[in-house]
Amino acid sequence: MSKLEAGNSSPSLGIFHASVTSPRFTCASYDGRPTSRAGHIGLKDDTEENPKRSFFWYFEAEHNHKDAPVILTIGGGPGTSGLMNPVSGQSPCGIQSAEGLIYNENRWTEHFNLLALDHPIGVGYSYGTRVNNSRDAAVDVYDFLQKFFALYPHLRKNKFVLSGGSYGGVYVPNIATVINLENKAIAEGKGQPGAKHINLDSMMLSNPLSDPISHFRWLLHYRCILHQVYNSTTCQELYKDLPLCLEATQLAFEVPTVKNRVEANMVCDDKLNIGDTHGIVIEDIRRKCETYPDINDCLPFIKWTSDGLNNVTVKKELGIPDNIEYIALNQNVTSEFLLAGDLIHPHHLMFPPLLKDGIRLLHYIGAQDANCAWPGIFSSLKLLQSPFQADFLNAEDLVWPDAIVSNTTVRTVGAGAGDFTYILIPEAGHFVVRDQPALAKSIVEHWIQDKPFIG
Repeated sequence: MSKLEAGNSSPSLGIFHASVTSPRFTCASYDGRPTSRAGHIGLKDDTEENPKRSFFWYFEAEHNHKDAPVILTIGGGPGTSGLMNPVSGQSPCGIQSAEGLIYNENRWTEHFNLLALDHPIGVGYSYGTRVNNSRDAAVDVYDFLQKFFALYPHLRKNKFVLSGGSYGGVYVPNIATVINLENKAIAEGKGQPGAKHINLDSMMLSNPLSDPISHFRWLLHYRCILHQVYNSTTCQELYKDLPLCLEATQLAFEVPTVKNRVEANMVCDDKLNIGDTHGIVIEDIRRKCETYPDINDCLPFIKWTSDGLNNVTVKKELGIPDNIEYIALNQNVTSEFLLAGDLIHPHHLMFPPLLKDGIRLLHYIGAQDANCAWPGIFSSLKLLQSPFQADFLNAEDLVWPDAIVSNTTVRTVGAGAGDFTYILIPEAGHFVVRDQPALAKSIVEHWIQDKPFIG
């Protein structure tokens, strides 16, 4: 296990904490050589006494890694670890049971560099001074990326893609917006000292929550009309509360005080998300679990991830100090973001300026998810006043003939894989990559390589 110790110096960024290892996991090697790096990078105002350190795990592409696109993958929550993505199917190192790390044949890293980030500070292995909102957290990501690319300057020129799901639908547009604005500032000679252009190409979102009004407006339609997740009595009661939720959210958009945002979130969550599912797992309505919503019983891969990444041997290979515990879901981070009303913003309205600036957007959605259900996502995309709105409204949902999962449909605007693309996967829930790893890999390859899905 090689190690780059703290105190890395960049000619443009100065000295910052960087402690990086080359783990010797069998799953993270290729042609007999280690192909991943993992470690902590200190962010702005980080000190030994008051740390602020982001943890990353970077997997090299197996082919042409020096020039391959870089995918940044982050978690959701708010408060879930970004490392759950690589071990759920994106990287060569997967977790499919309590046995720990295993090799994953459907890895995204065959052709792409994968950079998993525990975001924001406080989740996973990231530790130290926390923030309580997605915009400040996005500024932290920008700081992290500038320092990461200082460590690996050969990657700076490569195509850069943002990937997230669930609450990542909030994180991703915030991160993309910060990067895009800073890129413009750099072009005008007004960028931050030492900052360099990041080659942001596109965004990939899986079952995201970006638009809270569309999400809540259509939530009961999915849970009561399209599927019987709730019984008829529960549905009748919850529908009475829907107008109050929508009105409170609209008020919070128009008068965006923290008080209004928090109250809207409480009204919507406390009213619409409390129905008894009788054991139906919200994240995948095909499944039943008697103890739902106990995530350890009903979503066991979260516990497998937590146990696996807290294993003493695994932590040693990743260079984790003994006093740092891996936290798959940090409830403190969750609470702090909720108390700031972070969800109740029109985050989706960040997409049109990004699309106008040529940053492509992909949504690929598991239809069996009642958590971030497809009707709300689809409605939001249709209403989005982007340069592609008219064409998207007039486009058809076409069956992808070569898809590994039958009846997967694609609606796309633009050449190649599209500039604005929506894919609906009938046999997947909230965690598309875990449910359909081979299909997810195919989607990602088509998207990043800009190959048409149909024709």
